[in-house]
Amino acid sequence: MEIATTPPCNAFRALNSIGKRFKDNTYSDELLAEIDINIQYLANYMGVTSREAFIFSIVFWLYCNGEHSGVSFSDISIFLNSEIIDVVAYQPEFNLLTQKNMLEKERNRRGPRVKILNYSYSVSSELVDAIISNASMPECPAGEPMDIYQFVKTVSDYIEDRSNDAFNTRELFQMVGQLEDENPDLIMVKQVVNMGMGLEDRTLWYEICDDMVNGSKTSLESTMNDIYKSAWQRMRKSSELLERKNKLFELDWIELQDGGFVSNASIVLTDKGREIFMGEDAVLFLKKTKENKLITPDKIGIKTLYFDENLERQVNFIRQSLDETMFENLQSRLDAKGLPRGMSAIFYGGPGTGKTESVYQLARQTGRSILHVDISQSKSMWFGESEKRIKEIFTNYKALCKTESLKPILLFNEADAIFGKRKDNNASSVAQTENAIQNIILEEMEKLDGILIATTNLNKNLDAAFERRFLFKVQFEKPTLEAKQKIWLSKIDWLSEAEAGQLATNYSFSGGEIENIVRKATMEEVLTGEKPTFDQLMTYCENEKFSSTSGVKKLGFQ
Repeated sequence: MEIATTPPCNAFRALNSIGKRFKDNTYSDELLAEIDINIQYLANYMGVTSREAFIFSIVFWLYCNGEHSGVSFSDISIFLNSEIIDVVAYQPEFNLLTQKNMLEKERNRRGPRVKILNYSYSVSSELVDAIISNASMPECPAGEPMDIYQFVKTVSDYIEDRSNDAFNTRELFQMVGQLEDENPDLIMVKQVVNMGMGLEDRTLWYEICDDMVNGSKTSLESTMNDIYKSAWQRMRKSSELLERKNKLFELDWIELQDGGFVSNASIVLTDKGREIFMGEDAVLFLKKTKENKLITPDKIGIKTLYFDENLERQVNFIRQSLDETMFENLQSRLDAKGLPRGMSAIFYGGPGTGKTESVYQLARQTGRSILHVDISQSKSMWFGESEKRIKEIFTNYKALCKTESLKPILLFNEADAIFGKRKDNNASSVAQTENAIQNIILEEMEKLDGILIATTNLNKNLDAAFERRFLFKVQFEKPTLEAKQKIWLSKIDWLSEAEAGQLATNYSFSGGEIENIVRKATMEEVLTGEKPTFDQLMTYCENEKFSSTSGVKKLGFQ
């Protein structure tokens, strides 16, 4: 056939000539050379390369002939009577035309098993109309770049399709790699790729991120089933994750929760992982922590505490140190001297002596929130889990220090369980875990840049290593006779000074125990409509202790 040497008069004729020339003919370099003048005309008209113009012309011809709602790689391969590998060579051109909005791309939900056959392409009606009417090339506005949330959602969709056997695991990883190549400007993608982890782990990471956005944990079992078709691959990867030997654990981006078996284990992002994924948006996910665990100063009621002169002086000194202006000055001075910037204190003494309430009142008076640590939930029966929970406590606290206007108080209430004397590591795995927890806390206290207060009833059981870490060690003893009298008068306004003095003298109560008596008196008044008598108060006092001296017959066998 004679090679065309005259340029076409418009883009539509160029496109039509290219399509007709390839119809029922086999793709070859010689055939491309025959239509080169049409391709060059089209390239100039569209402002693209000759390779892009060629691919566009084939998609346009097939699409406009109405045989396809979307034109796939497979359709093009069949039309050109060529091998699929010939079409694969044009993959970059497909990507560029899509980015320029000259082609519209759609992924087939249940398409062929081979990755590159799982997309279809079409041409916008606006562009078709312009070409047919020989109008100027319409402006194709740049599409919105994919953000990190759309990115991980797309990866999650890929994984769902893999689980439906749309393609195999190797092709899944290839698709994720291609998606990364198509979104080189996403900061999170750059960070993940630069960490040197393979596509396999990057794919898992993106899935965990998408699950977090949707408010769910990543089930280890179902995720492995979705990603891997091979049972051997599922077992290999599951074991690696259960044993925490994966790069994502080394980076402290993920943590394992809910058990030590594939069937009940789940994976979540750590706070560090959330920061890598979301950047500044990560602070939004601290809302749940704040709502559930952070006690704001406006939620703390005013309560007057009565202490002896020495204890009052120590508590006031801490309160003055926590006033923001003074706290900032102190931290600056300590920093200049190369000393630790954090402020830590331990309040120790018998139950009901006002230790915890003192922390609350300090927070209220200085306008600081309290991050209350639930000791019982910081321990787990699973090996290695408790250490991670303790680390998470400090990670959450550091994040809150960045988002709160004033640094909160980290409160370890009734901390005997984790601040006790260390055990022989050879004793048991439990002893090893408790020692590991203490080592984490000691290390965090060394680099503390905030405020930590612990309370304990059993200071004699406190490990010596903690004694040095606490800047303030404040002993709370049962109130003096004078303090007890003031407490009685402040709590029950109808008592005379003599009656309050008698109660203070006769009963060696802590502030908490006096408060119990007041609660019983209040209940009496509500139930009967009358204030209890002084004798009734005395009866309440007699029955307050387990070892009552009132002569009341004890329960049980005699």
